[in-house]
Amino acid sequence: MRARPVDPRDQTFEVADPRYRVFFWTSPTCSDEWELTETDLDEVLDWIRQNGNGRPHSLWAVTDNGDGLGHIRLRGTDPTAPADSWPAWAVEAR
Repeated sequence: MRARPVDPRDQTFEVADPRYRVFFWTSPTCSDEWELTETDLDEVLDWIRQNGNGRPHSLWAVTDNGDGLGHIRLRGTDPTAPADSWPAWAVEAR
């Protein structure tokens, strides 16, 4: 992990009510997908622990760039994506 001070004036927007998506991987090519709203990250992580049943999962923040929805990876990996597409520090989450 790297940490550095930042100047918060460089941001152009913020989202105060984020949406999260959780993918519970039931096999390398199949997942059970959920969208969580009206919640903060601590509640999302608790929900994953309560509903994951030990399954690997990936957690994403949902973003919209005006052309459509996208995901920002927060935790875990996507087994359907090429292994070399993940940063070296990304690990499977359970």
